[in-house]
Amino acid sequence: MMNHDLSRRDFLKCASILFLSPLLRIVPQPANTEKPNIILILHDALCALNLSLYDYPRQTSPNLERFSERATVFHNHHTAGNFTTPSTASLFTSTYPWTHRAFNISGLINPAVAANNLFNELKGLYHQEVFTQNIYVDMLLYQFEKSLGEHGHLDNYSLAGHTFYNHLFPKDGIWGMKSYDQLLFKREEAHGSLFLSILNDLGVQFNKNIRAEKNKEMYPLELPRLANTDVYFRMDQVTAGLIQFLDRLSQPAFVYLHLMPPHAPYTPARSYMHLFYDGWSPPSKKKHRLAPGIPQSRLDKLRRSYDQFIANLDAEFGHLMEYLEQSGLMENSYIIFTSDHGELFERGAHGHSMPLVFEPNIRVPLLIHAPGQQERQDIHSATSTVDLLPSLLKISGLEVPAWSEGELLPGFGGEETSQRNIYVIEAKTNPAYSPLRKATIAMMHGQYKLIHYIGYRFYRDEYEFYDLQNDPEEIINLYPSHPIAIEMKNELDRKLVEVNLPYMKASSNRSH
Repeated sequence: MMNHDLSRRDFLKCASILFLSPLLRIVPQPANTEKPNIILILHDALCALNLSLYDYPRQTSPNLERFSERATVFHNHHTAGNFTTPSTASLFTSTYPWTHRAFNISGLINPAVAANNLFNELKGLYHQEVFTQNIYVDMLLYQFEKSLGEHGHLDNYSLAGHTFYNHLFPKDGIWGMKSYDQLLFKREEAHGSLFLSILNDLGVQFNKNIRAEKNKEMYPLELPRLANTDVYFRMDQVTAGLIQFLDRLSQPAFVYLHLMPPHAPYTPARSYMHLFYDGWSPPSKKKHRLAPGIPQSRLDKLRRSYDQFIANLDAEFGHLMEYLEQSGLMENSYIIFTSDHGELFERGAHGHSMPLVFEPNIRVPLLIHAPGQQERQDIHSATSTVDLLPSLLKISGLEVPAWSEGELLPGFGGEETSQRNIYVIEAKTNPAYSPLRKATIAMMHGQYKLIHYIGYRFYRDEYEFYDLQNDPEEIINLYPSHPIAIEMKNELDRKLVEVNLPYMKASSNRSH
């Protein structure tokens, strides 16, 4: 269903749909009117706190704001991890990382848990089609291959570069990816095979340079790139490709689209590069003990590029939304917009996948448009990535399974409450099937947030406690003086004993 390249004719056809004929209404394939489609759009590394939708002072998201007028907007939505692998695995399985165990960079979901997933639950009810631009999400999706209809190649709609593994090993994508991950994918460290990597890099660089020169007017600095790869793309062509893809859907459909922007490297198109030279900067925060100490001046420049990239993706989402409106999909589909994690530009740290779990790298947008919805609804109570699976099953007419660790979202069968605990787990250097001995665990309860740092050098067993209602910037550490802090500490300690117990037994058996 998905082609690797768009012809010029196809691209112009899509462009005409978007820009040249506002009166044109595309008629989708005949749909099963008894069950609406579900279209889940996830933009990687998109922090809610950098969106004007959520009162960020820079106007980064006017199209999302327009979409929000016909959606339920969640203002306090958190991921279950601070980088892609654990957070996306939690979305797919409705379990926290200490349950699914996919908390290493290229980790996989525990086989004992993997069968309990969103795609398996929806199998038979929907035509299921997925496309991701993130290699680690692609690995997770291959664990669900038997439940999927169409699994698009990672490099669909790319200008230069290929991922190889999903073309050469379509039946064994996980192990093909792991092999090529060591040989060819772009890394900070050296490639596994010097000879093969040189041949690949020379070929990709040559092709990329030709494409970059042709597209220099739009992208004067650098073409957008899939993180950890040498695969380059143009955002407008990806949008056009997705429109073609959605236009051919067999309905009812469940669609999962995981798009790379605004993940680093931040490469906005020329028309967005002039934005946000406004002198604004967020409140100053001292360097954290676990941060590398990047100067704030450098972080502010990175933040501006990130905000420009967000404005760019927001414009592309606007074009996609125009198609959804004109095609009639807004009338017969749930459309969900979210992210897997955020991005940090403070305390001497940049990015995600780090020991820190402050709000900028774990607070993400969540907007859900119900079929035909015309009014906005706002939800302010805390919600989590693990809540999406039970909520999607509910709207599909299915029972919530006992293994789900999430709750129904308010507005979709759940109630607004401040009495639940929500967790975030960062443990990328901890062995997957060992007790959590090097990790950062955050526990949120109502307006309060407790962070436990475990096993770090010079920060081995430390706690931080914040009142997010009165201190949303997490500047004043109230641990242990606040009366709630010790209660939450005791509760989190008990939870850690519970989740570690099966792996304590396993470790003990291995040592004997």
